[in-house]
Amino acid sequence: MSHRIHTRLVALAAACLAVVLSAISSPAFAHDELIGASPAAGAQLEALPAQLELTFSGVLFTEEGATGVSVTDAAGTDLTSGDPVIDGTRLTQPLTGTAQGAVTVTWRVVSSDGHPISGQYSFTVGGGAIAPTGVAPSPTEVAPVGDDYTAVWITLGAVIVVALIAVLTATVAANRKRREH
Repeated sequence: MSHRIHTRLVALAAACLAVVLSAISSPAFAHDELIGASPAAGAQLEALPAQLELTFSGVLFTEEGATGVSVTDAAGTDLTSGDPVIDGTRLTQPLTGTAQGAVTVTWRVVSSDGHPISGQYSFTVGGGAIAPTGVAPSPTEVAPVGDDYTAVWITLGAVIVVALIAVLTATVAANRKRREH
């Protein structure tokens, strides 16, 4: 193989590798997550607190409609008072009313990478126990919702690499054939 063809093949392979690595290390693959909650999942409190605080691993978007918090008691009564307040990585939701038994917190925010993330957890107020409702995700096990394109980008990168390998193989085979004749 001539030095010129070899150099082109190495450059093409390096370009392919750079494309795949940049797709894999993209920030879109590192979604923010809920890292703290007060009251915490499974907590048992004597009375409903004045507010709920959720802390995330990245700064939250503050645009209208980007954030939603629902806090309900066992009867489905809304316990929120006003809109949630976002300060960087912290979301504070004022609460009102009284509750007895299981209180369910459902939240949805847009993380710093532009992807919505959501989750749900429960805590107990008073002496009532949380009724089993199946396995609910803990606040730290939150998956991105809806528009996560991670699998698409990985598949696209793999297809590009396979196509480039096919082109390289065909080029090498054609060059060998030319040299033999």
